[in-house]
Amino acid sequence: MQALWHKRVQKHIQEQLKYLRLVFNDHFVIALIFLLGALGYTYANAVKEMDPQAWWLKPILSFVLLAVVSFGRLATLLKDADSVFLLPKESRLVTYLQAARLYSSWLPLIVMAFGTLLVAPLLLITKTVPAWHIASVWLTLVIIKDRRFSTQLRQWYQADETQSTQWLWLILDWVIIASQLYPWLNLAGVIGAFGLAYYQRQQLARAQKSQLFDWLAAVSAEDSRMGRIYRLYNLFTDVPGLSSQVKRRRYLDGLLKLIVAKPANPYLYLYVRGFLRGTEFSGLYLRLVILGGVILCFSHLWWLSLALGLLLIYLVGFQLLPFYNQYDQIIFTHLYPIRTTKRIHAFSQLMRILLLLQALLFSVILLVTLGVTVQVGLSILALFVLVVGFVQFYLPKRLRE
Repeated sequence: MQALWHKRVQKHIQEQLKYLRLVFNDHFVIALIFLLGALGYTYANAVKEMDPQAWWLKPILSFVLLAVVSFGRLATLLKDADSVFLLPKESRLVTYLQAARLYSSWLPLIVMAFGTLLVAPLLLITKTVPAWHIASVWLTLVIIKDRRFSTQLRQWYQADETQSTQWLWLILDWVIIASQLYPWLNLAGVIGAFGLAYYQRQQLARAQKSQLFDWLAAVSAEDSRMGRIYRLYNLFTDVPGLSSQVKRRRYLDGLLKLIVAKPANPYLYLYVRGFLRGTEFSGLYLRLVILGGVILCFSHLWWLSLALGLLLIYLVGFQLLPFYNQYDQIIFTHLYPIRTTKRIHAFSQLMRILLLLQALLFSVILLVTLGVTVQVGLSILALFVLVVGFVQFYLPKRLRE
């Protein structure tokens, strides 16, 4: 079983690296550098202006840390056929699951360390938590994550976990995390977290000796975990065997009525209808626009807001370019006598509408956060100039390549 795990994890890592190279392309890396720089600068200014005696600060930080510890699920790499071919070796499955548990711990450990360092300045400005206490917070998160892995494994050994029990565990995790933010409760929180983790490990050990492994539940959980990862990759590149969902969205039918489906050029109606009903590109557009709007809300420098606004508009436009080839696999799009120039024109109309709406939203945010000034006016003008330049010049040239 140990050899099987090593073989699968090597293949899994190679596959993930293949997709990660496509996800972290040059454009996305540049956007990340600007976004992280802007967020870091804004966060540093927010920490300086934060009231250290605010009563709501520590409760909010406890919820942030609770979200951080919720990152990452147990990666078993189990396949559908394992329920048949590995069933005779179920007694040796414990070794396989231990290796899977160790492999699944690395990324959550890094994320929890990063999250702890992120909230550390807000804890230190309260002057109620010493610097060494930050390590105790991270250790508590690690113990809670270990207990959650034990709970997940125990569920696959047919343990009775009701919805109310899951909520109880979640509340206990929040109480333990919150206790780490108050020095007089620190030791009790660490002891409580360690006790619960030890209890779950003992329960798991008993279940592995006396209960049968639920192969279908474990395989289904692994398929769901990989499905979420592949859907994320699918936003940047095509993932074989993964298709986006289609929703009716009757409340958007009014927008389609504004577009007349002319026989001379049906592509505009096709692209608008596909964008409104599909979940892949419409979801990507909404997430990027909302994320960009939130970032601009926390930026109080006009030149930084301008740079971020221009970058986000270009990023959204670039990420929506693959939608042009969404219907290439349909034979009728090749048989219908429509020139490519009309198809490009129809797609450009859709992109113009989407990018103008994004520029309009960013303009409102700039006016609200920075006020009415000459710099803000020029920034808004630059946003709309970028939209026009992107749609009129860059887009047709890129689509003809």
